[in-house]
Amino acid sequence: MLLLRDEQVFRIEENGLVLALLPSAVYASTKQPLLRGDRLLLYTDGIIEAENAGGDEFGYERVGNLLQTSAKMDAEAAADLIVNTVSGWSSSQSDDLTVIVCDYKRG
Repeated sequence: MLLLRDEQVFRIEENGLVLALLPSAVYASTKQPLLRGDRLLLYTDGIIEAENAGGDEFGYERVGNLLQTSAKMDAEAAADLIVNTVSGWSSSQSDDLTVIVCDYKRG
């Protein structure tokens, strides 16, 4: 998950197992206070692992840059920007491209 706050991107990560894959799996949790105007980006690994023709992964930095670029867009437009940009980057997409953009408006 990435958090956009005041034009800065923060990576919030608990790198664990796929959810619901193993009923006996133990998952860690984290708490992150949210402030008015925060934007959260949740995404599948297909976003960051998408490769171009040269074999370069799209990666966290490019996703973070797109999140910053999308700051003034509504959540749907931001999601479209990210998915379309990654699709254009990828020479042959073999994994899903899923994003959820959440804007926190209370606080």
